[in-house]
Amino acid sequence: MVLSEPGRLEQVAFPVPDVADEGAILEVEAASVCGTDLSLYKGTSNMGVLPVVLGHEVAGTIVDGAAETLDRWGVGVGDRVSPEPYLPCNDCGDCLQGHYHMCSEGRLYGITLPTHVKPSLWGGYGEYMYLHPKSRVHAVSDDISPKAACLSSVIGNGVRWISRKGKVSPGDSVAIVGPGAQGLASTIVAKEAGADPLVVMGLSADEKNLEVGEAVGATHTLYTDEDDVAERAIDIAGGSGFDVVVVTAPAEAAVHLAIDVVRPRGRLVQVGLLGSDASIPLDNIVGDEITLLGGVDRRATSKRR
Repeated sequence: MVLSEPGRLEQVAFPVPDVADEGAILEVEAASVCGTDLSLYKGTSNMGVLPVVLGHEVAGTIVDGAAETLDRWGVGVGDRVSPEPYLPCNDCGDCLQGHYHMCSEGRLYGITLPTHVKPSLWGGYGEYMYLHPKSRVHAVSDDISPKAACLSSVIGNGVRWISRKGKVSPGDSVAIVGPGAQGLASTIVAKEAGADPLVVMGLSADEKNLEVGEAVGATHTLYTDEDDVAERAIDIAGGSGFDVVVVTAPAEAAVHLAIDVVRPRGRLVQVGLLGSDASIPLDNIVGDEITLLGGVDRRATSKRR
């Protein structure tokens, strides 16, 4: 399916390319609908380049590929894989330093690779998807469902924000503000990292998502639009605040709440993009020596670019 313009998806047929020399062909098993896909469809995001085959959270089976490419990836024809959304150049400064999600090329499957760039099949909303030889792919075992496998990059974001940015250790107190897909992925990772207590916070309208948060490991859930939520959260954390707070909600109020509940010398990982400048109590960050870290979703692009 090609997003030809905001609000218009069209079924278009493209030839499956020859990959004898480089690259591979993925037969798509599942592709999730990301919030980025929705914003591109609605025309509220300027990230994408249209027309484009949407779908960047994908899982499937390799059905054809160049021997050199497959050997480099450590997979073969018939193997199940999930490709990462971003396609690095492996030549720019960020790529060479290991920050390939910030590659200067800005190439993302299903977002910034339009159909007029051959071979057109750059997204997962179709039967087949072309995988460039510089792709980063991960093998998927047979006991993993397609629905779970295509969310590998979402869980990967949670690993980055909780483990690499937040440096959560067993027994650390963790709060996650925003129970969307990214917040729930962070909840799963925080649970596996041994966070305790683990609090997920969201609006009353997020009731169903908060229930999922409990199901995947949250010890407590709180409604952010109720009175005294900061005080109740701090009480759960033992009275001094949380060691790590991750904000995935795209709202200035969520940032303020996070600053209120993180402990002195704690870590705050800001993930949610607000779409505009925000006013934050900088004196609180300085006075409490809070470490404030940007944890950009790897599918987002910097204003500097």
